[in-house]
Amino acid sequence: MTLLLLLNACASLVLGVYALHEGLLLWLSLRRPRIRGQARSPSPHGAAVREAPAVTVQLPLYNERFVAERIIAAACALNYPAGRLQIQVLDDSTDSTVARVRAAVEAARAAGHDITLIRRPTRDGYKAGALAHALPSASGELIAIFDADFVPPPDFLTRLLLEDDRPFDDPTLGFIQTRWAYLNRDASALTRAQAIMLDMHFVIEQPARSGQGLLMNFNGSGGVWRRAAIEDAGGWQADTLSEDLDLSYRAELRGWRGRYVADQAAPSELPLDILAFKLQQARWARGSGRCIRKLLPLIWKSQTSVVRKVLGSLHVSGYVIQPMIVLLALTSPLLALSAAGSPLGALAGLIGLLPLASMAAAHRAQGRPFGRFLRDLPAVTTVGIGLSVSNSAALLAGLFGRASGAFARTPKHGEAAPAGAWRYALRVTRSTAVELALGGALWLAAGLLAGHGDGLAAFGAALYAAGYSTVGALSLRVGATRRLPAARTESSSGSGARVA
Repeated sequence: MTLLLLLNACASLVLGVYALHEGLLLWLSLRRPRIRGQARSPSPHGAAVREAPAVTVQLPLYNERFVAERIIAAACALNYPAGRLQIQVLDDSTDSTVARVRAAVEAARAAGHDITLIRRPTRDGYKAGALAHALPSASGELIAIFDADFVPPPDFLTRLLLEDDRPFDDPTLGFIQTRWAYLNRDASALTRAQAIMLDMHFVIEQPARSGQGLLMNFNGSGGVWRRAAIEDAGGWQADTLSEDLDLSYRAELRGWRGRYVADQAAPSELPLDILAFKLQQARWARGSGRCIRKLLPLIWKSQTSVVRKVLGSLHVSGYVIQPMIVLLALTSPLLALSAAGSPLGALAGLIGLLPLASMAAAHRAQGRPFGRFLRDLPAVTTVGIGLSVSNSAALLAGLFGRASGAFARTPKHGEAAPAGAWRYALRVTRSTAVELALGGALWLAAGLLAGHGDGLAAFGAALYAAGYSTVGALSLRVGATRRLPAARTESSSGSGARVA
């Protein structure tokens, strides 16, 4: 019993700290102007003339036959000044994407675009390896990066780099990150739940960190790096699957600044089923675990302020909340059934409302009706709880594993999972059995607690049970079909979007 009390109190305290951190970021973000979506006026025809910096657009691809041609076309449609834009297609594909990409690049080159196809003999280092391999042949002083599922609008670079204050005129600016918008935000309850959860980062947290000069991260796509900052920080490194978080912090700890632009969106796709989402989240969680090992010592040895060190450490280690959720789910019902009660349960529950407040604020900041937030809140809660098992396993693998792990790309709309990816998915989602078992046990605990007249504890157990059993059941269903559902891709309004 003493051990249960200690574990429960530890989980409650840790979650409380991270929730208070979220509350602080929410408060900081509310002091800043709300997101304007695409409120800025279109670029004037001559805005891009004045000594536009040379830009290389890098498009890392791996077996992206469903979207590869689309992102190449979008890159070629960027209306940046002629002679100042180079496009590099970094294709590590091993399937029919190879032929599609080659044909698209040849057609673009024939149309007069400065575009190069770069293929490597092996996929060493995954995305980080591809970016590092291509950098020496890049001609731009600025490097823009778009993942395969992005569709940047034609004026993306012009608005970002040549309007307003021309941000890279500041020699200390290392990178700019924009907000991700979602092409398929309203495709299902799952995509809406993902968007709400991710908006908390891209609409609340990133503006707060950037606005206060705190350590922040580049989100891997939909942004622009100064090439000198990449090289000065030691370049792209493949010892973590979160190469974007890793490089961002190494650059900032060397004095470069990051800047977040909330009112410019980079449209992208969200995973369309629970298995694809779990694969994506597991990759991020495992990469986060490696970054905890790698970056925390660098943060605390640096000369930056204590405030930046503390808040940066909480940022880098954010996935630590995942095993804490599992601990609470395991210990709280047992303590309630033993009549001991959770020592900090009420406090943890109260502080846990702060992330929900942050999500609601992000929703409203984009001008979205609050009723839709309430409609999607059950899915947000269910998915958020249910993912904690697989995310915890991935985080611990990153923290304590010998290798950084394999980079499993997120499946795109309409595609069946390839055999190799399916085997990886099975390894990652062994947690499905744990989710289903936890869900069943917690439903039983909820029933027992309700029978004992402890309605509050019964509700808490039922909430956890719903999360684990729903995510486990959905994973089992997708696993049985071995196919992702067909997408219903919709155009984004631009006012509801985010960055990842």
